[in-house]
Amino acid sequence: MNKLIIDFLYLDLSCCERCQATDETLDEVLMELKPQLKVIDHLCINKIRVASKEEQQKYDLKRSPTVRINGKDLEEIVFDKLSIRDNYCGSCSDICGEDTNCRIFEYKGETSEDIPKEMLREGLLKVLSEYDNSFSKKCSC
Repeated sequence: MNKLIIDFLYLDLSCCERCQATDETLDEVLMELKPQLKVIDHLCINKIRVASKEEQQKYDLKRSPTVRINGKDLEEIVFDKLSIRDNYCGSCSDICGEDTNCRIFEYKGETSEDIPKEMLREGLLKVLSEYDNSFSKKCSC
């Protein structure tokens, strides 16, 4: 059975623009890839708000926002390595009551405070190509 498990780990969707943008991007990319997702027998999307240090440890969250596909960080899928960078996030600092750094993403020479749409798309297409070898020939990544 082909299973695809996507975990979106975030601090806050009500105030944090980075988390909100990543949430929207995830939804958009999943809609765009709906035809390609047909190779999956079971799709599970977990949107997990990490609200405490205990939950941060439980989910091994290094920085928010994070997207994992089948347990693997998106950066590891796209770049074959994990190199988490961050900078100060005012909205999450307000939520947490202390200075908080949130994740930034490097993709094709650009830096973004939320996951770039094409980076997420590339990661998902790479994983999907593992399920369907014929699909990898159509993959633009």
